[in-house]
Amino acid sequence: MTVADPDDLASVPADPDLDLFARLVRAQLGVSTALVSFVTPDAQLMPGAVGLPAEYQLSRRAPRRASVCQVVVADEAPLVVGDVRGHPRLADVDVDVLGVVAYAGAPLRDARGVVVGSLCAVDDRPREWTEEDVAVLLDLAAACSSEIALRQLREDAALALVESRGAWMAAAAEGRHSRLLLELSEHLSGTATPSDVLAAVLPLAHEHLGTRHAELHLLDESRRRLVRVTLDGDAPAGRRLDRRGDALSAAALTGRPVLAVDRAALLAGHPATRLDGGAEGTTAVLPLVVDRTVGVLVLAWPTAGPPEEDVRDVAEAMTRYTAQALARAELLVAQRTAATTLQLAMLTDLPRTADLELAERYVPTADGAQVGGDWYDAVVTPDGATHLVIGDVVGHDVTAAAAMGQLRSLVRSLVWAHRETPGRVLRHVDEAMAGLHLTGLATCLLARVAPPADGDGGARRVAWSSAGHLPPVLLLPDGAALLVEGRSDLLLGVRDDVARTDHELLVPPGSTLLLYTDGLVERRDRPVRDGMAELVRAVARHAGLGPDALADALLADMVGGHGGDDVALLVARTEPAGPAEQAGSVEVPGTAGRA
Repeated sequence: MTVADPDDLASVPADPDLDLFARLVRAQLGVSTALVSFVTPDAQLMPGAVGLPAEYQLSRRAPRRASVCQVVVADEAPLVVGDVRGHPRLADVDVDVLGVVAYAGAPLRDARGVVVGSLCAVDDRPREWTEEDVAVLLDLAAACSSEIALRQLREDAALALVESRGAWMAAAAEGRHSRLLLELSEHLSGTATPSDVLAAVLPLAHEHLGTRHAELHLLDESRRRLVRVTLDGDAPAGRRLDRRGDALSAAALTGRPVLAVDRAALLAGHPATRLDGGAEGTTAVLPLVVDRTVGVLVLAWPTAGPPEEDVRDVAEAMTRYTAQALARAELLVAQRTAATTLQLAMLTDLPRTADLELAERYVPTADGAQVGGDWYDAVVTPDGATHLVIGDVVGHDVTAAAAMGQLRSLVRSLVWAHRETPGRVLRHVDEAMAGLHLTGLATCLLARVAPPADGDGGARRVAWSSAGHLPPVLLLPDGAALLVEGRSDLLLGVRDDVARTDHELLVPPGSTLLLYTDGLVERRDRPVRDGMAELVRAVARHAGLGPDALADALLADMVGGHGGDDVALLVARTEPAGPAEQAGSVEVPGTAGRA
């Protein structure tokens, strides 16, 4: 089921994943009712719901006239009302059906950015919504939107894969060329880019069709140019479509193949045609069609004359398979791009503070084939403390990315709500994950950088707790880099009664704290400890750089263009010492691995 499809939703009364978001809203905002709702022309569907009147909690469906959420969908904007009774925007809504008095709703968007519903908090009495309430609701709506969009993309990709494989298997069963066609489907089924498709087609066309030359050209986004696919992935400028003079353009524009018994006949009918290779014989320019034309496949033989019937049959099958493979590659690229964009959208900008300079980086895997669960965050609480968060959800798929969005929202909400030591906050996270049935495991390091205190000489007290995460690196003002060691407890999500350990150190003014995920230091050809030692040396080597430049330099040194895992990086530099603080020195306990 694609949750953005109202017809599907109408047939599925309750969705456990969306129920989870409703429970999160009710728990975080302390309301009587919370909904994940979708509005159709005649109804409000509520696959995620908690606290509704019994009739509607069971049916998950209410008449549209009772829907306040329709205003959120229509306006594509949040709606926050302390008392809906008598509100001019809701004059036509029968708010008594669901017992709505106070309402706060945030838009939910699908993979194309279309507002499809609302994540809302409802109370049965008037309420003054705080800025904190609205911020938490917007965070949870962003995570819920990512769940909707990523699920939609995953199911679209699965459907396309099933359809394409079904077509390949049906064709493979035809005639005496079944072995060849199965080989073709096997080679193309693993392709993920147009260059992969070309690399699979070239040897098969030569071996089984006897071609001397083959080319693959795709229409660009404007559909006004044909761009040749190359094995190295470089995209040449392409050629403008010319129906009259160019055989490739004619096939792309009409959707019909262009066949010529030899090169001379091809140029006689289409004098502007340009082909590489030395084949002077029969040439076939075959349109690649999946719903619409996406490009052309050119096959050229060394000898003249019409191809035999069995060769034509195989060439037609190759064209169909190639078009399907290209469509699937386009879908995979779109899925990876959309999922990565959604993940980056959940990693919001860092707050600005007067006494702490922050920089962050997130880098997907080098090949873009996977979406990870790495995240960073920073939250400034009213007591002036800055809370730094780095984490990594176990897994490398869209499910991990969705879980990351849920967990990130949960951690930042609990940091704000409890304002306790990092260990106690992570204990609350464990309890909330168990109580709200959040599945999955994650490493996490939470650090609290306290504001400057009298008597500390400008030094800053940093408290932290680690749930199975790698230790941070501390860069001192004199340029020395240290690996900050301390007990690391179990991952988040293992149990709800884990004893969480708090650590504390006093860092001198002008110190830099570096939090990172394993993609920065982990390689298949070396132990993680060796990677962390190399990171400490790299930090010391770039000690003179500011946080932003330091983050870029570390990524260049440690990852370059060959990252096999995604990387999240968070850099925090404390305010340098003033003239009155220069003479003092500060001990930094609990550290190891000095460089």
